Amino acid sequence: MLDYRIYRDCFSTAEMRRTWSEQATISAWLKVEQVLASSQADQGLIPKSAASAIASIRITDLDIEALAEETAVVGRSIVGLVRQLRTLAGDHAGHVHYKSTTQDIMDTAMVMQMKLGLEEIRSGACRLVGLLDGHIRAHPTTMIMGRTNGQHAVPMRLATKLAVWKSELTRRLEATDQAAKRGLNVQVGGPVGDLRGYEKGSGEKIKSAIATMLNLGTADPHWQNARDGIADIVSALGALCASLCKIAHNVNLLSSSDIDEISEVYANGKGASSAMHHKRNQRTSEFMEAVSRLGRQRAEQIGEFTLHEHERSGGAWIGEWVIVPEVFMLTSGALNWAQILFEGLQIHSDKMSGRCEAIGRTSVD
Repeated sequence: MLDYRIYRDCFSTAEMRRTWSEQATISAWLKVEQVLASSQADQGLIPKSAASAIASIRITDLDIEALAEETAVVGRSIVGLVRQLRTLAGDHAGHVHYKSTTQDIMDTAMVMQMKLGLEEIRSGACRLVGLLDGHIRAHPTTMIMGRTNGQHAVPMRLATKLAVWKSELTRRLEATDQAAKRGLNVQVGGPVGDLRGYEKGSGEKIKSAIATMLNLGTADPHWQNARDGIADIVSALGALCASLCKIAHNVNLLSSSDIDEISEVYANGKGASSAMHHKRNQRTSEFMEAVSRLGRQRAEQIGEFTLHEHERSGGAWIGEWVIVPEVFMLTSGALNWAQILFEGLQIHSDKMSGRCEAIGRTSVD
């Protein structure tokens, strides 16, 4: 569904799909191989000419169909990628993927994509917080009936209700930022993560140089079989989706015919029913809730893929290839629906205050 032409914009933004597209993923693998070669050349481990030859290779030089066929046989795309890069590098073939391993390349590339994805999510979350703040400032004294356990409670300020949503989203954003600081690290270690292929001290220099060139962090000694950093980020996105889901569900409830204190901005045909022409369904909050639910549920699965055995566990690692991109795409979609919702949210303050007054009279009587 994330690839369907008719559905894909319902579940993800186009920008996030580009970040996690096949071309972007292969480009990230190629970038890591090139940065690896560049840092090794700077340390005198391979010739400068070799790094230049590797740096000159473009994704358009690769045979993606052949890469797909080899991946189906080998089970890892980097084997086929390295084979093609060595052919393209000519006399410098032996310096391609020097002292590296498949997981080093794929993990570092994935973290590069996560960094880009988090930038989009941060931007979207900040815009949403700003939209909520605008509604808070526009309704400083508007009263709404508070509801507890599905029943009328007592009147409260609408601004307080919205401020709770705003503060919750702000905390989710802070948690995502904190997770990013822990989890956005390069992976450089070789077959078992201990840099054994390098002379003493040179491996640490290579790792540090790659981290600097890619503007990422490092983890010592490595995180090859310690996936907590990835899990932290994905779980933080899941928690953000949970907050978005709660907000969407509450907006939908307040938009119901029985309450009708909030409504989505109307456009011709929006929320139309094929059978009941009088209806204008709350499509924006509906999609925001559904996509948020999916994002939260997908994120919960990341715990399964932290359970690595020994120094590497392919059966756990492979699951990340699906879960991580999907959580990022679904989170972007949920935030996009949230922005659309609050950009056009219509607040019926007269109905809110009228209900508060009516309940107040009933209480007195």
